[in-house]
Amino acid sequence: MHEVRLFSLGNNGAVDQFSMGYWIAALSLGISVLGAVVGVACILHGARSSRFRLVWLASGAVAVGGVGIWLATSVVLLGVHIPGSDVRFEAGSLISSMIAAFVAVFAALVIIGRTMQLPRLIPGGVVMGLGTGLSLYLGIGSIRVQGSVEISPLLATVSVVVAIITATATLWSIQSFHFPMARAATTLLFGIGVAAVYYAGIAAIELTIDPDAKAPSGLPLFDFVFPMFVIGSLAMTVPITAVLVAPDRRDTAAIIATRRRVELEAAH
Repeated sequence: MHEVRLFSLGNNGAVDQFSMGYWIAALSLGISVLGAVVGVACILHGARSSRFRLVWLASGAVAVGGVGIWLATSVVLLGVHIPGSDVRFEAGSLISSMIAAFVAVFAALVIIGRTMQLPRLIPGGVVMGLGTGLSLYLGIGSIRVQGSVEISPLLATVSVVVAIITATATLWSIQSFHFPMARAATTLLFGIGVAAVYYAGIAAIELTIDPDAKAPSGLPLFDFVFPMFVIGSLAMTVPITAVLVAPDRRDTAAIIATRRRVELEAAH
């Protein structure tokens, strides 16, 4: 039996985090940023809507939580290779991880309200950050190897703190800045923050490998993530389409006000 860490930057370590190549990290970052782009658009529409506010927020939570957080971190896990052991994942924990990410983001969006208010922003950021950390550790905790898996409390705490900072900064930026460059910066920093949470969290995992132990039960991660990747891609078309066809309510209100003013002036 031997102990190894799950984090390695190359083949010289006991475990290769990038056995599929470094492109898997770039793909994960791209997925996270895409989820944030769609999610931010949905959140902004939700802030302007009354009747469909919860629908917009749910769509934003699917994009940010389901895609930007859960799918992005699950995809990068595909690159993990552990010599001397088969690697399997427990489906129930993966599903719980996905649900945790969605619920945390949705709850945070409801908590923060429509406009920037510090007393609402902080608890919203904490809820979203804790949910992100929980989602990550449920996903990592689903790992099954020939041996045992342990988590370093110190590094786990660091990961959760990074998640709370990332979540709070993202929510603050969404509510405080509305010009295109700021939104682009927000989505990019969100993706980088999610990556930081993942790598801090994965560094907290310690494995004890016993090559003579029986093969672990569970699914190969690809068998679960690939269908979810396809479903997630298809699901993203719904909020994207909604964002494209939905009118900007501020512009619509201005047009209606102008028409009413013209009609009143014509009547007089």
